[in-house]
Amino acid sequence: MKLHSVLSVLLFFVTIIPKATTGIIPGQKQCVLLRGVCKRGGCTTTDDTIGVCNDEKKCCRKWWILFPYATPVPKSKSP
Repeated sequence: MKLHSVLSVLLFFVTIIPKATTGIIPGQKQCVLLRGVCKRGGCTTTDDTIGVCNDEKKCCRKWWILFPYATPVPKSKSP
């Protein structure tokens, strides 16, 4: 009888625990580290493209004149 109650409690906790979600995409992580924002469709005229988050979004950040910190040169992907 104890085994039955232990199994039912275990099953109860397994159903309550939320499913694990994956981490952020490496391009988005790099964009966040560079203090950028992933935008769909490209950057505005006051933004500078500093990378690519995924196939649809680009990493944008305000011009360096407005926020004076250096931008590292992004690594290019080989074709």
